[in-house]
Amino acid sequence: MGYEIYDAPLFQGCDRAVASSIFEKSPGRFTTYRKGDFIAMQNSVCRSLFILCRGSVYAQMTNAEGREFTLDTLSAPDVLASAFLFGTENILPVTIVANSDCEVWVVSKECVRSLIEQDRAILHNFLAVLSDHSLFLSRRLEQFALQTLSSRLIGYLENNHAIQNLQETAFILGVTRPSLSRAIAQLVRQGVIRKMDNGYALA
Repeated sequence: MGYEIYDAPLFQGCDRAVASSIFEKSPGRFTTYRKGDFIAMQNSVCRSLFILCRGSVYAQMTNAEGREFTLDTLSAPDVLASAFLFGTENILPVTIVANSDCEVWVVSKECVRSLIEQDRAILHNFLAVLSDHSLFLSRRLEQFALQTLSSRLIGYLENNHAIQNLQETAFILGVTRPSLSRAIAQLVRQGVIRKMDNGYALA
């Protein structure tokens, strides 16, 4: 295993001798993906933990009408699908797509169980990852359930500083490009957003 593995949030502060002993019995597998490849599919059974060692991915949901919504973008090192691994109904509610060339280490559910049972640091890290992801999801839900598109757009700019690609931003916000363009134009007229040579930013 390379340093990328122990850089992952799940392994910070762990006893590497204990972890290595478990990995010798259940080593998992490294998989590489090209940008645009599907890493895991929505509604599939979640039997493994995905540890993103290199690159970035995005998680998207698709409804019955085929409308797609980008829930989150994650960059290495990070842990994917942690919230669904030990659920009573461990179905993955999102599709995970490579946003760039990626390296992913796939660890079995049984291996993860051994790790959190035998190393207290990994247990604490796993609980922290679950809590952080749950907090993010609750905030994301609040954005879409309670906020207007204008409010979501302002929040997006506060976090990302600029909009340079309207189509990509519309995809992330789960709206059509015309709807995003209208919201931007309204906020520009109100003086909330300013137009730049390469996009838009908060005024």
